[in-house]
Formats: sequence, C-alpha cells, structure tokens
Amino acid sequence: MTSPHTHRHDPDAIVTRPPLRPIDGRHPRQAVRGCSHIAAAAPHTEVHPDTDREFWGALTHDERQAFAAYAEPVLLPVGHVLWREGDVADQVLVIQSGWVKISVRRGRHEHVIAVRGPGALIGERAAMQVRRRSATVVVMATVHAMRLATTAFAAILAEHPRILRVVEAQMYDRLTEGGDSSVCFHGFPRTAAAASVPSPQDAHDASETPTDSAAATAGFARATPTYTAPDAVAAPAPVADIRAGQNCTILYTDIVRFSGAHRTDDDRLVVRRVMYELLRGALEESGVPWEPCHHEDRGDGALVIVPAEIPTRCVVDPMLALLTARLHRHNRDADKGTRFQLRVALHVGPVVPDEQGVSGLAIIQTARLLDAPVLKDWMDRTQADVGVIASSYVYEFVIAHAPGLVNPASYQRVICKVKDAELTGWMHLSSATFPPAA
Repeated sequence: MTSPHTHRHDPDAIVTRPPLRPIDGRHPRQAVRGCSHIAAAAPHTEVHPDTDREFWGALTHDERQAFAAYAEPVLLPVGHVLWREGDVADQVLVIQSGWVKISVRRGRHEHVIAVRGPGALIGERAAMQVRRRSATVVVMATVHAMRLATTAFAAILAEHPRILRVVEAQMYDRLTEGGDSSVCFHGFPRTAAAASVPSPQDAHDASETPTDSAAATAGFARATPTYTAPDAVAAPAPVADIRAGQNCTILYTDIVRFSGAHRTDDDRLVVRRVMYELLRGALEESGVPWEPCHHEDRGDGALVIVPAEIPTRCVVDPMLALLTARLHRHNRDADKGTRFQLRVALHVGPVVPDEQGVSGLAIIQTARLLDAPVLKDWMDRTQADVGVIASSYVYEFVIAHAPGLVNPASYQRVICKVKDAELTGWMHLSSATFPPAA
C-alpha cells in the first residue's frame, strides 16, 4: 500500500496548492510614485512632499529604464546596517520603499543628520568623490531598493549626462540643508509625544512603540519608531507575491528513499518534520525569511521559491553549510528509519504564478537537476548526508565567488541527462554520517 506521503518526482509535473494571494504589486524596478522630500528642519516644522527634488522623481522614463538595467533589487530588514563611517564606498542605492537613518558619531554621541525614504539616492557622494563613507546608514523600516556597484553607477553617469546633473543638484541641496541637529520629514506630527516614522508598509504590519517622547528630534536616534503609512506613499505588494517573469532563486529538495521499506509511516512523518525544521532554520539564519517565500510540499521534498528581492547568495552561504551540519547531527542520533539523505537542487530563473501555484521552464530545469542520475548514483555510493547540485548560473555567479563557508573547489561539473534534456550542473557531496562499508 502506498503511503499518503509518497510522491514520485516528475520534473514536468506541477503539484497544485491553495490559490496564491492576488498578484497586484509592482515590480521593484518600476517607478516609485509619491516620493516625499526629506530635509533637516527645526522642531515641529512640517516638511511637505516635493517629488521633483527626490532623485527618482527627477529622472525621465528612459533614464529610469537605463538605471534599472544596471541595478539589483534588494530587500533590507529593520536594523540592517548598510554601511558605516569609514567603509569603502562600493555601492549606491535608490530606495523604493522604507526608510533609513543617516548618522555620524562625535565622541560617544550619535548625531542623526538625515532620514531618507522612497525615491532617494543614497551613497552617491562617497562613490563619486570621497571614496570612504562619511556617515553610517541604518534601516529604520524595511527597505526595498535598487542597488548598483559604484563602477556601474559611474557608467550610467557617463552614458547619461543629465543624470549626472540631477545627482550634482541633489548633492548641492543636501550640503545646503538646514544645519539644525534636529531631524524632521513629511509625516512627522507636530508634537513630540506623537512622533512616528512613516512607512509604506500596510497598516496591518507589526508596529513598535517609542520608548519615550524624545523620538521627535535629537532623541530620535535612540528611540524605536512607530511605523505608520502616510497616504503620500504607495504601499508595495507583499514580498510573498511572486510576480510573473521575475528571476527568483529556486530551491528543490528530495528525501532519498523516502518510500523505502525500512521506514514506517510514523518514520516518514518524523523525517518530513525534521527536513522542514532544518530547511526553514537554515534559510532564516542565512537571511532568507520563510514566510515571504513561496513553498510547496512535494511529499518527499519541498519546492521553495525565494523572492527576487532576496540575493541568491543567501540561499547558498551559509545556508547549505548550516543545513548539512544539522542533518549530520540528526543522523548521528537517529535510528535507521528516521535517518535520511537529502538531495538539493538550486537554480535561478523566471517563475510564472497562477491560481494553482507556480510553473515555468526554470522550475522544470531545477527538477531535472534534482533527478539527475549522476547525483543519485554518487549519493548512493558515498552515502553523503547532503548532495547539492547547482545550475551553471548559480555556480558561476554565486558559488564561484562566495566567501564564507562555501568552497567552490569542492563542486564538480557534471552532465545531467533526464528525459529528453541534457543540462550542465555542479555537484557537491557532503561527508557521510555512516560511510558505506568498504
């Protein structure tokens, strides 16, 4: 009798799931509307929106398209430090949603010099002139942004002289902003006790209450802001919405011999639970939150689509090392029925969502990598706890350059022949908890 959890991997099969949430968001590279100007001002002074003065609002449609072509979308959580004073200036960002605090240290004290939000370009002065950061930038409300290397930024300025003039005008405006140490921006109420930080997130997002009323001015750097959603800023779609055509990281797992006769149904329940616990824990500790991802249960494995805003490198390093170490620890203490090997396939490509789930050639190719006979054969020979197979794209653009816990030299180039397809992959086998008998 077949276990209800048994599922044979058909690379071309699309398993249904409950409908996704409506896909009504905009691509991160679309133009940001409703940008508000942010300036240093005296306490209790309202600063009203001035879209034309923000970098993104000052660009033409063609200039935005050119800028977006060089950019990488990124998602930055609250508290993330973009850079610190003295760091090498190797990137610039355009904020699409969210807010950052820019501050400098003078002795033991932190001085907030600006707060920047949607439409703002940050990091350009150091990238163009100083080469070292003159201030620290910290995320105050989750930021969606477009990131460029300084070399790419220089190339854009060379190709589009008008963008250079926009940047120079913005730099002049910032250098001549009011010198008062207090910080104020659109959305800040008149009274200190009611101070809040506007955020483009929906109103149902979790909020945090300021620790005291000092959040309005100089004390703002120390207080925890309350997040509100001003009408002037359009709320982005939730990150969990996988939008058609986006290049997402695709992670596919398969439990080796899940339906084997050595397992009972109770064993399979344990194995599935452990796989999900290890996978989710490794992803989240690597900067890939579970909830924004699209995940489908495949019975003997899982399909996880990581939103395009999250860099693929987070799914590689240290995620794979964490997953391997924890599975090794589990196998060391588990009995025969609950001990398991795990195959993992990684690819990047466009994903097409519909009411039933996700599909697309990139997902099919990932499934074929996962089912590659060469991976199955070597996992059987070595009894490796984890066998990873990455597409050529993931290896060449992520693994080959990854620092940290990834060793590119441990990956072997293999040819994967599955059904009528022939794909090139890069295979890595971990050590085995219980090596095969000699």
